[in-house]
Amino acid sequence: MAEANQFWALNDTIGMTDEPQAEISLSEPVRLEVANNTSFPHAMHLHGMHFHEIAGDGTLGPLRDTILSFGGQTCEIAFVAHNPGDWLFHCHMLSHATSGMMTWLRVA
Repeated sequence: MAEANQFWALNDTIGMTDEPQAEISLSEPVRLEVANNTSFPHAMHLHGMHFHEIAGDGTLGPLRDTILSFGGQTCEIAFVAHNPGDWLFHCHMLSHATSGMMTWLRVA
């Protein structure tokens, strides 16, 4: 895989798949844990919706579409799936995304 420049993964899957990583019902509240099991920072970006980072004390941070996850860090985000469609979720460090760290979600 490294020779093909495909070495990053999300949920043990490298690159885009034919099926979405998650199928979410329209208006469904979503909490998503983002665990960075690498030693590198990753700026995880969700298309189509904004989310809140959930702080350790349970409070909601500001709306955003990208969260910076440092190596060994686990973050949690929350959003309401209000926008129907197929939405890309990927590392915004585009060399990481093109090397496999991207997936997609379906909201229907």
